[in-house]
Amino acid sequence: MKATTIKLNISGREYPVNVTPDTEALMKKAAASVNEQVKNYSASYAISDPRDLLAMCALQLAFQNLEKEQTEYQSLQKIESKVKAIEAALNISE
Repeated sequence: MKATTIKLNISGREYPVNVTPDTEALMKKAAASVNEQVKNYSASYAISDPRDLLAMCALQLAFQNLEKEQTEYQSLQKIESKVKAIEAALNISE
C-alpha cells in the first residue's frame, strides 16, 4: 500500500506522519487519545509545560503497553498449560 503524509495536531503542534490508507484512521485516533490524556493531565496537575504533559502521557502509555504485554504473556502461558493438559489426556486415552 502506498504511504501518504498526514499532519496530526498533538498538544498544539502539527507533526507530519507517514501512514497507509488502512492505518490512517487508527493513527488519528491515537493522536486524539494523546491529546485527551494531555488535557486530563493539564486539568489534574499543576503542570503547564507541554513537554512535561507529553512526558507524563508517554509514561502512562508505555506503562499501559507493558501491562498489556504482561497480561497477554500470562494468558498465553495459561493457554499453553491447558493445551499440554489436553495433549496429556489424549495420550492417556489411546
